[in-house]
Amino acid sequence: MTDRYSDPRIIGHFVEETQLVGINQSRDTLIKWVMDENYPELTTISLVGFGGLGKTTLAKLVYDDPIIVGGHFQSRVWIAVSQNYSIKELLKKIIRQISINEQQIRDVFGCQDASLNTEQLLNIMDESQLVKTIRDHLHGKRYMIVFDDVWSTEAWESLRIVLPPGKERSRVIVTTRIEEVSNTSCSRNRQFIFKISPLSPEQSWELFCRKVFEAPEYSCPRELENVGREILQKCDGLPLAIVTIGGIFPEDYEICRKRLLRRWIAEGIVSGIGGFPAEKVAERCFNELVSRSLVQPSEFDYNGTIQSCRVHDMMLDVIISTSRKENFVVLLNEHPTISPQHQKIRRLSWQGGSSGLVPNTDLSHLRSFTSFGEDVPPLKDYRKQRLLRAIDLEGYSIGDLQNLELLDITCTDIEELPNSIVKLQKLVYLLAGPMEFEFPKGIRKLKRLATFGRARAHNVHSLQEIGQLVDLQKLAISFIGSDLSLRMLEEISDMLSKLNGSLRSLKIWHWGHCSLKSALDEVAPPPLLLCNLWIQSRLDKLPPWFASLKHVVKISLSWTLLQLEDLQVLGNLPALVYLNLGLDSFVNNDEDLVFDREGFAQLKFLEFGEQNVSFKVGAVRSLEILKIFRPSKSVNGIEHLHGLKEVHIYTANENIIEMVKNIAANHSNRPKCFAELFPF
Repeated sequence: MTDRYSDPRIIGHFVEETQLVGINQSRDTLIKWVMDENYPELTTISLVGFGGLGKTTLAKLVYDDPIIVGGHFQSRVWIAVSQNYSIKELLKKIIRQISINEQQIRDVFGCQDASLNTEQLLNIMDESQLVKTIRDHLHGKRYMIVFDDVWSTEAWESLRIVLPPGKERSRVIVTTRIEEVSNTSCSRNRQFIFKISPLSPEQSWELFCRKVFEAPEYSCPRELENVGREILQKCDGLPLAIVTIGGIFPEDYEICRKRLLRRWIAEGIVSGIGGFPAEKVAERCFNELVSRSLVQPSEFDYNGTIQSCRVHDMMLDVIISTSRKENFVVLLNEHPTISPQHQKIRRLSWQGGSSGLVPNTDLSHLRSFTSFGEDVPPLKDYRKQRLLRAIDLEGYSIGDLQNLELLDITCTDIEELPNSIVKLQKLVYLLAGPMEFEFPKGIRKLKRLATFGRARAHNVHSLQEIGQLVDLQKLAISFIGSDLSLRMLEEISDMLSKLNGSLRSLKIWHWGHCSLKSALDEVAPPPLLLCNLWIQSRLDKLPPWFASLKHVVKISLSWTLLQLEDLQVLGNLPALVYLNLGLDSFVNNDEDLVFDREGFAQLKFLEFGEQNVSFKVGAVRSLEILKIFRPSKSVNGIEHLHGLKEVHIYTANENIIEMVKNIAANHSNRPKCFAELFPF
């Protein structure tokens, strides 16, 4: 357990490797096909080749190329299909990525019930309504969609109906290992089929050396060359196999890093070692898996930290085979599963369909249960699973499980937890969102709770109970009521004061007109160890103790209606790396938010919306990523941000997009420009 793999910012390994396997020429050919103006009609390009050849890597290079993302397409969508797909889930993913506003969805569904949010509407729409929503939005637009890892012509036929024809030069890329899929999906009599071949022996050797040996020479010692080349012969030119030499989640499933680490800890797979807490050990184990290319990073945050990852299907086959041999996990998917009666089932993953266990299967040894399906999961009586330590459900609640440490109900419609949850004395993580949940009396009994939210605080008693969770490190809470009573405001202050020594992350929502300023002003002593702060509520002015948040790294503000002078308070925070100034974060007036030479010394990521912003010479010197959402007018001084690497702009104003693109093109640091016409 050394520090060798403690740094998660290892994206450079993957970018470099993809550029070493003769991929540049292939990328350029595909970009030429995508941008070819001689084919104005909707065109489908297929990438075909067997597993591990780099189809996804090549498609992603094209998808993320600056020429593609620079505003040429009004909508860009990436959908991982895989073998065990759900058409409804894929359609919902498309809708989320093309940023359809809620009113458009309501119009298609014929429902104007304001109490239903976007996710709830999507969950109750049928397949035809989801298809119509997508087609209506894409009609007349130039769009690009990648369907990655399509295994059957049936899957392609189900997906192609969402693609409205037209002559806007829209493009679709399909990656597949099945030639029939390639032939069926490809446009113009198979003219746009791109077959991917294995690496040549010399390309394989170059990639191997780059992965194994030290920069900058990447040279293999002479005495090891024969052994190295013998190893490569077994890889047959597969890039994945070559770099792998150096979960149990479904195929192509995007796995949240935090979710995975919590599971390891909850199941006892990872624990503290030699003074290192379990969370730190789990981080290092994860980073080592990434460094060995056993898992593939898919998303990174503003600071380069891996947010989510995937397991390649070839690697997944190895994991599943080993897991079955060791009786590590039982998978239930579309094929009915009959477990041997003598087998002890310790981990169960249900992935939907009509599968199930034979009657009277012994589940008394079950340690974890994960559900990914839309139907009713196969477990009926949770009271019999007394050893269960981790349950990860998408849509269902639980009974009293005395050893449970993790309960994750994120992305579900659960709005109320059962009374029996207060019996879960070992519970450490209670996670939900984006929906908030109502919790029962007695939540104060969960003394080990470290993460709690997103909880709905509906009365004084609920706040008093949370205040007794003295080990709470992360709290996400919504305050109910348009106008909070004086007693509620006092209890909010009291609650946060009691948690001041443990709290590291605080997220607050309040939708009413009442300001929380008086409540936050009175917090004493304040939670000065906060690292992450998210507020969506009226404040009018920052509380005085904000100036003392020396550890805060990330701040997100919306509807706070702050004063212009509060920007200086934020600028003086010494560790602030990420700042999101959302809708109405500052009072709406004609004055600009001015970023000058002073302050924001560590800021790397800045996002703002509907604000007038100006950057002075020498301002925000560490800024690398700038995101502008629906700017009120032109943004001044971008050219002064000398460390800038990326500019993202979302607006309905094409003139502002052109202005920002021109600024980026002439910027001294040549940042990438991601521009998208955003419907409002």
